[in-house]
Amino acid sequence: MYVPDEKKNKIEGVKDVLYSKSADGIFVKKRHSLPSQNSPEKTPSSWSVEEEGPESKVTVPYAKILIGAFIFFLLAAGFAFYKFFGGSNMVSGNNIDILVSGPTSIAGGEVLPLDIEVKNNNVTDLQTVELRVEYPDGTKKPDDLSADMKRSSEVLGDIKVGQSEKRLVKSVLFGQENTEQTVKITVEYRLAGSNAIFSKEKDYTVLLSSSPVNISVSGADEVTANQQTDFALNITSNSLSTLKGLILKVDYPFGFNLISSNPQSTSADGSVFYLGDLAPGAQRLIRITGMLQGQDGEQRVLKFTVGTPSASNKNSMGTAFALLSQTVSIKKPFVNLSMLLNQEEDSEVAIDAGGKVNGHIVWKNNLTEKIYNMSIKVKFTGSALDKTTVRADDGFYNSFDNSLVFDRNNIPDLATVGIDSEGDMDFDFSSFYPSSQSSVSFSNASIILDISVLGTRVGGGGNTEEVLYSGKKTVRISSNLKLLARSFRTVGPFENSGPFPPKADNKTTYTITWTATNSFNNVNNARVSAILPPNVSWEGFTSPGTEHITYDQGSGEVVWDIGSIRSGSGTTYQPRDVSFQVSITPSVTQVGHEVNLLNESTISGTDVFSGARIGEVKAPVTTSIIFDPAYTENIGKVVQ
Repeated sequence: MYVPDEKKNKIEGVKDVLYSKSADGIFVKKRHSLPSQNSPEKTPSSWSVEEEGPESKVTVPYAKILIGAFIFFLLAAGFAFYKFFGGSNMVSGNNIDILVSGPTSIAGGEVLPLDIEVKNNNVTDLQTVELRVEYPDGTKKPDDLSADMKRSSEVLGDIKVGQSEKRLVKSVLFGQENTEQTVKITVEYRLAGSNAIFSKEKDYTVLLSSSPVNISVSGADEVTANQQTDFALNITSNSLSTLKGLILKVDYPFGFNLISSNPQSTSADGSVFYLGDLAPGAQRLIRITGMLQGQDGEQRVLKFTVGTPSASNKNSMGTAFALLSQTVSIKKPFVNLSMLLNQEEDSEVAIDAGGKVNGHIVWKNNLTEKIYNMSIKVKFTGSALDKTTVRADDGFYNSFDNSLVFDRNNIPDLATVGIDSEGDMDFDFSSFYPSSQSSVSFSNASIILDISVLGTRVGGGGNTEEVLYSGKKTVRISSNLKLLARSFRTVGPFENSGPFPPKADNKTTYTITWTATNSFNNVNNARVSAILPPNVSWEGFTSPGTEHITYDQGSGEVVWDIGSIRSGSGTTYQPRDVSFQVSITPSVTQVGHEVNLLNESTISGTDVFSGARIGEVKAPVTTSIIFDPAYTENIGKVVQ
């Protein structure tokens, strides 16, 4: 058995053991005892290596090793950062140049050419490069100005290191004068060995030096409150090519009442006008007549915009080509005048055909001087006026020119009207009632009243008569929407049963028919309704099936939703009608009496022309079936 020499270095001793030729007893187990607490031997505070010869100790500097490793890490990270972000091996969008050559300003409606060059300054090739261009709203295609051009794209293919690709793109920009338009250019590319798509963007801004359309407006920049005033708009094309599908949008200020326009507006509120296609140098003329309300010294702004309509709404502005604002100052009228028609102040009122209108005029001198020989004139136009009905106690009606005049001949105080003087007068008139003998066309019929105040004022230039006030009122004639409510027993779409005449405590069924007629204007939202009496039941049968009729069991209400009913229904065209079946079980207290099958029926609807809600109320329908062929006297009275 080999026993290592205790004096040798322990590592050398282990080596002797490992390489010993003796196979048995290589290791000798030796028990070591732990030093006792009082032993003079101390636990070493550091590792040491025992060497042959004199005893010595070597300490490993761990802190210095850690500091060195950290410094090495910082150097390596800095080198990697430089190589990745600033080194020549970097693949970055910063190394791709997008060079754009084109005008910095251009007239609206002219072709905008842009030379775009994409240059690759990276150390690797760019693959499947695509050039995308996005244009501002309103951009059109150069070869078709009716087509929008929102974006374009071209495949540039691969761009090798240090090389470039060029493309020429063209578009036609539209917009308001002196506004900047931005074209967005995007380059998308791939890198070898990667499926990711990278991009680089650049914006190109161009100034629209002029608008493709010019707007000019002529009209007073100072108007009298409540006085009729005119605005004439001249729209001229500055474009070198035809502008298609243009519209004019007018933003009216608060207090502006539109009276008329030429051509007629295409929108319900009178704010949109269709201009159509405008060839180079072509013009369009729009005339607008209205009145402004306001206090003395106030200002109102009218805004006029020309462009193309929105794709979703033809009466909404999509792309604006030109914008013009007109500021108007309001001054106090020389004479303040108000006219009520049937106690209504609105510029338009509605009456039934044959209806009567009461007019009431109130005036006051607003000038700081007297007015001489003042007269107030009301001129009527419209074939619906019944001239024989015009009346005025203090005025004279001239049927030759349809004018009603109030002057000093009937009102002496109008010869000299002092400062702050005021007065009033009344008049009446009626419309014709349509009949087979009348030659008057009542379709969209109206009566127009033009009011003017004339007089001479010293401050106005001596004895010259001038118009001190002018205004207009319109009376629209509403259609006659009528209802016929009847009961039947032996005729109609249903087979009725039960005692006839009706018998107390016994059930009897009847057919009720509503017939609606309409005279000379179309009517929308037409509706008929009535309530069933307590002892009348709904049987659930209606005819025809094309009509929409409903019954509410809780309230007992029957409703017929007619919807739209055309003019001439009942004369030129067939009337609208509907039938339904009800039953009644009379009480003994009703013996000897006719009883109600249906309470009052109401028909109503909106006249499309006049805007008025029209209709009538009809009396209850009873068991007295006067329209039935089997009708005889007392046939509707309840028997015992």
